[in-house]
Amino acid sequence: MKGERKEQILNSVLRTFDVVELLAKRGELGVTRIAEEVGLDKSSVYRILATLKSIGYVCQNPVTQGYANTSRFALLYPKTPGAEELRERAHPFLSRLAEETGETASLGILEGRDILYIDTVQRSAMIQVNLPIGQKLPAYCSALGKAILAFLPEERVRELYGGADLDRFTPNTLSSCDALAGELAAVRLLGFARDQEESHLQLACLGVPVFGADGRIAAGTSLSYPCFRHPDPKQAEGRLLPPLREAGIAVSKALGFKGSYPGPSEKLTS
Repeated sequence: MKGERKEQILNSVLRTFDVVELLAKRGELGVTRIAEEVGLDKSSVYRILATLKSIGYVCQNPVTQGYANTSRFALLYPKTPGAEELRERAHPFLSRLAEETGETASLGILEGRDILYIDTVQRSAMIQVNLPIGQKLPAYCSALGKAILAFLPEERVRELYGGADLDRFTPNTLSSCDALAGELAAVRLLGFARDQEESHLQLACLGVPVFGADGRIAAGTSLSYPCFRHPDPKQAEGRLLPPLREAGIAVSKALGFKGSYPGPSEKLTS
Protein backbone atom coordinates (compact mmCIF):
# COMPACT_ATOMS: atom_id res chain seq x y z
CA MET A 1 0.00 0.00 0.00
CA LYS A 2 2.83 2.36 0.93
CA GLY A 3 4.56 1.63 -2.38
CA GLU A 4 1.34 2.35 -4.27
CA ARG A 5 1.06 5.74 -2.64
CA LYS A 6 4.57 6.63 -3.72
CA GLU A 7 3.76 5.60 -7.28
CA GLN A 8 0.81 7.99 -7.28
CA ILE A 9 3.07 10.99 -6.62
CA LEU A 10 3.89 12.96 -9.78
CA ASN A 11 7.42 14.36 -9.60
CA SER A 12 6.54 16.92 -12.26
CA VAL A 13 3.89 18.39 -9.95
CA LEU A 14 6.34 18.48 -7.04
CA ARG A 15 8.91 20.28 -9.20
CA THR A 16 6.28 22.74 -10.38
CA PHE A 17 5.47 23.70 -6.82
CA ASP A 18 9.19 24.03 -6.07
CA VAL A 19 9.34 26.69 -8.80
CA VAL A 20 6.14 28.43 -7.68
CA GLU A 21 7.29 28.61 -4.04
CA LEU A 22 10.71 29.90 -5.06
CA LEU A 23 9.15 32.72 -7.07
CA ALA A 24 6.82 33.53 -4.17
CA LYS A 25 9.82 33.93 -1.86
CA ARG A 26 12.31 35.56 -4.20
CA GLY A 27 10.23 37.43 -6.77
CA GLU A 28 11.33 37.74 -10.40
CA LEU A 29 14.08 35.29 -11.42
CA GLY A 30 15.62 34.06 -14.66
CA VAL A 31 15.58 30.48 -15.87
CA THR A 32 19.24 29.87 -14.98
CA ARG A 33 18.84 31.03 -11.39
CA ILE A 34 15.61 29.05 -10.94
CA ALA A 35 17.30 25.92 -12.27
CA GLU A 36 20.19 26.37 -9.83
CA GLU A 37 17.90 26.95 -6.86
CA VAL A 38 15.53 24.02 -7.43
CA GLY A 39 18.15 21.60 -8.79
CA LEU A 40 16.68 21.03 -12.25
CA ASP A 41 18.05 21.40 -15.75
CA LYS A 42 17.09 24.57 -17.60
CA SER A 43 14.99 22.79 -20.20
CA SER A 44 12.78 21.28 -17.48
CA VAL A 45 12.42 24.66 -15.77
CA TYR A 46 11.54 26.31 -19.06
CA ARG A 47 8.77 23.75 -19.69
CA ILE A 48 7.34 24.31 -16.21
CA LEU A 49 7.39 28.08 -16.66
CA ALA A 50 5.88 27.87 -20.14
CA THR A 51 3.03 25.76 -18.77
CA LEU A 52 2.37 28.12 -15.87
CA LYS A 53 2.55 31.10 -18.20
CA SER A 54 0.04 29.54 -20.60
CA ILE A 55 -2.60 29.34 -17.85
CA GLY A 56 -1.87 32.76 -16.38
CA TYR A 57 -0.05 31.89 -13.15
CA VAL A 58 3.36 33.17 -14.26
CA CYS A 59 4.33 36.20 -16.32
CA GLN A 60 7.58 37.08 -18.09
CA ASN A 61 9.25 40.48 -17.95
CA PRO A 62 9.84 41.48 -21.60
CA VAL A 63 12.87 43.57 -20.61
CA THR A 64 14.77 41.26 -18.23
CA GLN A 65 13.23 37.99 -19.50
CA GLY A 66 12.74 37.02 -15.86
CA TYR A 67 9.66 35.19 -14.54
CA ALA A 68 7.34 36.02 -11.63
CA ASN A 69 4.10 34.73 -10.14
CA THR A 70 0.92 36.61 -11.06
CA SER A 71 -2.04 37.74 -8.94
CA ARG A 72 -3.99 34.69 -10.18
CA PHE A 73 -2.60 32.79 -7.19
CA ALA A 74 -4.77 34.97 -4.95
CA LEU A 75 -7.75 32.99 -6.27
CA LEU A 76 -6.42 29.83 -4.60
CA TYR A 77 -6.81 30.92 -0.98
CA PRO A 78 -10.14 29.58 0.30
CA LYS A 79 -9.55 31.09 3.77
CA THR A 80 -9.72 34.58 2.34
CA PRO A 81 -13.11 34.91 0.60
CA GLY A 82 -13.38 37.95 -1.58
CA ALA A 83 -9.61 38.36 -1.96
CA GLU A 84 -9.83 38.67 -5.74
CA GLU A 85 -12.67 41.20 -5.58
CA LEU A 86 -10.72 43.15 -2.96
CA ARG A 87 -7.66 43.17 -5.20
CA GLU A 88 -9.67 44.34 -8.21
CA ARG A 89 -11.31 47.19 -6.30
CA ALA A 90 -8.06 48.32 -4.69
CA HIS A 91 -5.71 48.03 -7.66
CA PRO A 92 -6.47 51.41 -9.29
CA PHE A 93 -5.78 53.17 -6.00
CA LEU A 94 -2.55 51.21 -5.47
CA SER A 95 -1.41 52.15 -8.96
CA ARG A 96 -2.12 55.82 -8.30
CA LEU A 97 -0.34 55.63 -4.94
CA ALA A 98 2.79 54.04 -6.43
CA GLU A 99 2.83 56.57 -9.26
CA GLU A 100 2.39 59.55 -6.94
CA THR A 101 4.99 58.51 -4.35
CA GLY A 102 7.45 56.60 -6.50
CA GLU A 103 7.47 53.77 -3.95
CA THR A 104 6.10 50.22 -3.76
CA ALA A 105 2.40 50.07 -2.85
CA SER A 106 0.97 46.81 -1.49
CA LEU A 107 -2.33 45.30 -0.41
CA GLY A 108 -2.42 42.46 2.09
CA ILE A 109 -4.78 40.40 4.22
CA LEU A 110 -4.31 38.45 7.42
CA GLU A 111 -3.92 34.69 7.06
CA GLY A 112 -3.33 33.07 10.42
CA ARG A 113 -0.47 34.96 12.06
CA ASP A 114 0.92 36.16 8.74
CA ILE A 115 0.26 38.84 6.17
CA LEU A 116 -0.46 37.54 2.69
CA TYR A 117 0.33 40.03 -0.07
CA ILE A 118 -2.45 39.88 -2.67
CA ASP A 119 -1.37 42.84 -4.80
CA THR A 120 1.77 44.92 -5.26
CA VAL A 121 2.47 47.83 -7.61
CA GLN A 122 6.06 48.93 -8.13
CA ARG A 123 7.38 52.11 -9.64
CA SER A 124 9.82 52.02 -12.56
CA ALA A 125 13.07 52.55 -10.69
CA MET A 126 16.56 51.12 -10.63
CA ILE A 127 16.13 49.96 -7.02
CA GLN A 128 12.77 48.47 -6.09
CA VAL A 129 11.32 46.82 -3.01
CA ASN A 130 10.49 43.24 -3.93
CA LEU A 131 7.20 42.12 -2.33
CA PRO A 132 5.77 39.55 -4.75
CA ILE A 133 2.12 38.57 -4.72
CA GLY A 134 1.67 35.47 -2.58
CA GLN A 135 4.54 36.28 -0.24
CA LYS A 136 3.91 36.07 3.49
CA LEU A 137 5.45 37.96 6.42
CA PRO A 138 4.72 37.68 10.14
CA ALA A 139 2.09 40.33 10.81
CA TYR A 140 3.76 41.73 13.93
CA CYS A 141 6.91 42.85 12.09
CA SER A 142 5.27 44.56 9.11
CA ALA A 143 3.51 47.92 9.02
CA LEU A 144 0.74 46.43 6.90
CA GLY A 145 0.28 43.64 9.44
CA LYS A 146 0.21 45.95 12.44
CA ALA A 147 -2.32 48.17 10.65
CA ILE A 148 -4.62 45.13 10.52
CA LEU A 149 -3.88 43.68 13.98
CA ALA A 150 -4.59 47.04 15.64
CA PHE A 151 -8.23 46.91 14.56
CA LEU A 152 -8.92 43.29 15.46
CA PRO A 153 -10.54 42.53 18.81
CA GLU A 154 -7.78 42.45 21.44
CA GLU A 155 -8.74 38.91 22.46
CA ARG A 156 -8.17 37.80 18.87
CA VAL A 157 -4.64 39.20 18.93
CA ARG A 158 -4.00 37.38 22.23
CA GLU A 159 -5.25 34.16 20.65
CA LEU A 160 -2.86 34.60 17.73
CA TYR A 161 0.25 35.17 19.82
CA GLY A 162 -0.61 33.59 23.15
CA GLY A 163 1.84 35.65 25.21
CA ALA A 164 4.86 33.86 23.76
CA ASP A 165 8.04 35.67 22.77
CA LEU A 166 8.12 36.82 19.16
CA ASP A 167 10.79 35.68 16.72
CA ARG A 168 13.21 38.47 15.86
CA PHE A 169 14.30 39.07 12.26
CA THR A 170 16.38 42.19 12.90
CA PRO A 171 17.52 44.04 16.05
CA ASN A 172 14.45 46.29 15.62
CA THR A 173 11.82 43.52 15.60
CA LEU A 174 9.31 43.60 18.46
CA SER A 175 10.20 40.73 20.77
CA SER A 176 7.24 40.47 23.16
CA CYS A 177 3.46 40.51 23.10
CA ASP A 178 3.46 43.39 25.59
CA ALA A 179 5.57 45.49 23.20
CA LEU A 180 3.23 44.55 20.34
CA ALA A 181 0.15 45.51 22.38
CA GLY A 182 1.66 48.91 23.15
CA GLU A 183 2.43 49.56 19.51
CA LEU A 184 -1.03 48.48 18.36
CA ALA A 185 -2.57 50.96 20.80
CA ALA A 186 -0.50 53.71 19.16
CA VAL A 187 -1.64 52.55 15.72
CA ARG A 188 -5.28 52.85 16.75
CA LEU A 189 -4.64 56.38 17.97
CA LEU A 190 -2.54 57.58 15.01
CA GLY A 191 -4.34 55.66 12.26
CA PHE A 192 -1.16 54.21 10.74
CA ALA A 193 1.63 51.75 11.52
CA ARG A 194 5.39 51.86 11.09
CA ASP A 195 8.01 49.25 10.22
CA GLN A 196 11.47 50.67 10.75
CA GLU A 197 13.75 47.85 9.58
CA GLU A 198 11.75 45.31 11.63
CA SER A 199 11.33 42.65 8.95
CA HIS A 200 14.39 43.44 6.79
CA LEU A 201 17.37 45.67 7.39
CA GLN A 202 17.48 48.82 5.25
CA LEU A 203 13.75 48.49 4.50
CA ALA A 204 11.04 50.72 5.98
CA CYS A 205 7.29 50.69 5.54
CA LEU A 206 4.16 52.61 6.48
CA GLY A 207 0.77 50.91 6.63
CA VAL A 208 -2.88 51.92 7.02
CA PRO A 209 -6.05 49.86 7.55
CA VAL A 210 -8.76 49.04 5.03
CA PHE A 211 -12.31 48.49 6.29
CA GLY A 212 -15.26 46.69 4.72
CA ALA A 213 -18.90 47.64 4.44
CA ASP A 214 -19.60 45.92 7.78
CA GLY A 215 -17.15 48.24 9.52
CA ARG A 216 -14.65 45.49 10.30
CA ILE A 217 -11.01 45.42 9.26
CA ALA A 218 -10.69 43.79 5.84
CA ALA A 219 -7.10 44.38 4.75
CA GLY A 220 -4.25 46.83 4.87
CA THR A 221 -2.31 48.85 2.34
CA SER A 222 1.25 50.04 2.63
CA LEU A 223 4.17 51.89 1.11
CA SER A 224 7.58 50.23 1.33
CA TYR A 225 10.87 51.94 0.55
CA PRO A 226 14.62 51.53 1.03
CA CYS A 227 15.84 53.56 4.00
CA PHE A 228 18.51 55.37 2.00
CA ARG A 229 15.80 57.01 -0.14
CA HIS A 230 14.14 58.54 2.94
CA PRO A 231 16.78 58.61 5.70
CA ASP A 232 14.71 60.87 8.00
CA PRO A 233 11.65 58.90 9.22
CA LYS A 234 9.70 62.03 10.14
CA GLN A 235 10.23 63.57 6.72
CA ALA A 236 9.27 60.27 5.12
CA GLU A 237 6.02 60.22 7.06
CA GLY A 238 5.31 63.84 6.18
CA ARG A 239 5.67 63.08 2.47
CA LEU A 240 4.24 59.55 2.21
CA LEU A 241 1.48 59.37 4.81
CA PRO A 242 -1.01 61.80 3.20
CA PRO A 243 -1.28 59.89 -0.11
CA LEU A 244 -1.15 56.55 1.71
CA ARG A 245 -3.98 57.60 3.98
CA GLU A 246 -5.98 58.83 1.00
CA ALA A 247 -5.52 55.40 -0.61
CA GLY A 248 -6.68 53.62 2.56
CA ILE A 249 -9.78 55.79 2.70
CA ALA A 250 -10.46 55.36 -1.04
CA VAL A 251 -10.19 51.56 -0.91
CA SER A 252 -12.37 51.41 2.21
CA LYS A 253 -14.96 53.59 0.51
CA ALA A 254 -14.84 51.38 -2.60
CA LEU A 255 -15.69 48.44 -0.32
CA GLY A 256 -18.72 50.29 1.06
CA PHE A 257 -17.28 51.52 4.37
CA LYS A 258 -19.01 54.66 5.66
CA GLY A 259 -17.69 54.88 9.21
CA SER A 260 -15.04 57.08 10.80
CA TYR A 261 -11.57 56.36 9.46
CA PRO A 262 -8.93 56.32 12.23
CA GLY A 263 -6.51 59.16 12.70
CA PRO A 264 -7.48 62.75 11.94
CA SER A 265 -11.26 63.02 12.18
CA GLU A 266 -12.84 62.11 8.88
CA LYS A 267 -16.30 60.66 8.21
CA LEU A 268 -16.71 58.88 4.89
CA THR A 269 -19.72 59.83 2.81
CA SER A 270 -21.20 58.55 -0.41
